[in-house]
Amino acid sequence: MTTALAERRKKSALRWAVAALATLAIAAVAVTISARSTDATRVIGPVVPGLAQSIADAQRITIVSGDARYRITRTERGWALTDRGDFPVRPQRLAQLTQGLSELAFVRRMTADPDRHEQLGVSDPTQGGDGVLVQIENSNGAFLVDLIIGTQRNGLFVRRPNEDQVWAVRGELPPLRDPSIWLDLQPLSISADSIVRAEIAPESGAPYILQRNAETGAFAFAGAQASREPLSASALRSVAERLTQVQPVDVLPASGVQGAALARIRLALTGGETIDAQIVTFEDRPWLLLSAAPPPGAQSEAAAQSDAINERARGWAYALSGTDMERLAPPLDALVANPPEP
Repeated sequence: MTTALAERRKKSALRWAVAALATLAIAAVAVTISARSTDATRVIGPVVPGLAQSIADAQRITIVSGDARYRITRTERGWALTDRGDFPVRPQRLAQLTQGLSELAFVRRMTADPDRHEQLGVSDPTQGGDGVLVQIENSNGAFLVDLIIGTQRNGLFVRRPNEDQVWAVRGELPPLRDPSIWLDLQPLSISADSIVRAEIAPESGAPYILQRNAETGAFAFAGAQASREPLSASALRSVAERLTQVQPVDVLPASGVQGAALARIRLALTGGETIDAQIVTFEDRPWLLLSAAPPPGAQSEAAAQSDAINERARGWAYALSGTDMERLAPPLDALVANPPEP
């Protein structure tokens, strides 16, 4: 009987111990929650409340950084980069920016000391600082967004231009320092397989023609250079099709780009359309000018193809990288197996 009583007392003590531990655990959690709720550095909520609804009234976006200053404006034809002659911007980039700004959320309060702004990447770019100023205005000129954003390895930070207080935030924004990321700078959207002939007049040396073999698909020298042995079939194909793969680095209205012609290219397509390209030098940079024409007496399909190319590319001058300049119109001697001695 004594043994049974001892067992009951042991079980009772164990139940009390478990209950006590549970009470302590609950108290610890409550203390932690209380401490967090009174943490002066913690803030919650969106950085730009209501932006998802108000963005429909946006009319102008201004981005300022140490690398560039540019404006994107709503036009009759859609959103366009004002500083590039109203060249259309990519809708996907616009969606990324508006969604990213709408989802920016406060994490905690940081410094209010202006001397530490540079450390967090939010110093004023209009004064030579390393932050990125993002402003979105509505039709009345009121700011829907007015933030200086700093991206550092340890996080994302924001402050308002007229305030010193900085906040750590969470979210994801597209790169903003380079205006070219907003632009679809591939001027031609045609298949390389549609090219049947390429006539090239390079900056130096003799002009030459590359003709596609209808059966094999390979290019060979034609015309006055038909007897030349090519360096390789892939080299000729690369030159003939390069214009469809060119990736310009900037754009301006063609009317503002005047300069001496460095090289010329003419492509003939399977439908009889031709694409004329001219490379000119302007402000010490090579620029590409394009236009298309249907064959004489063209049917509606061929004419539509030419119109589509002109709608996209004509009227614009595309800045080329040095690599594209070299690959678009290389000299003849760079493509033959046994070039003559200089």
